[in-house]
Amino acid sequence: MKQVDFYLISNQVHDAKYKLASRLANKLQRSGMRALVVTDNEKSTESLDKVMWTYSDVSFLAHDDLSEKRPPSNVHIGSHNTVSQAVLARDYDVLINLANDIPMFNHHFARIAEIVEADDNSKAAGRARYKSYKTEGFELQMHNIEL
Repeated sequence: MKQVDFYLISNQVHDAKYKLASRLANKLQRSGMRALVVTDNEKSTESLDKVMWTYSDVSFLAHDDLSEKRPPSNVHIGSHNTVSQAVLARDYDVLINLANDIPMFNHHFARIAEIVEADDNSKAAGRARYKSYKTEGFELQMHNIEL
């Protein structure tokens, strides 16, 4: 059964969703898993990229943009609008969705991570995604996170 993990950030932190996505992607990468992290647009992807390059005081999170033909890392980032069939053919283990809507290609993934920030708009969008996944029969898990 396909699973969606909702990560509910309980506190207001600058770039919270990018920081949590980086943490999740780092954990997946250390486990040898491949992650696709999608955003709403290129500006959001640039913000995510900056957070990933400054992920830790002692290291960075290796990642590549979706536009690269043969990205060497296990973490790829980009706008959900730039995901092509060729990108989906890379056989990712997990989709980390930072977009407000569910990507149309979500059924290509057995595991999806949805990150919901503490503000009202993010919560409302998260509730809508939750209802949609539930209607489609996904197994849903909730995780409360404090950054």
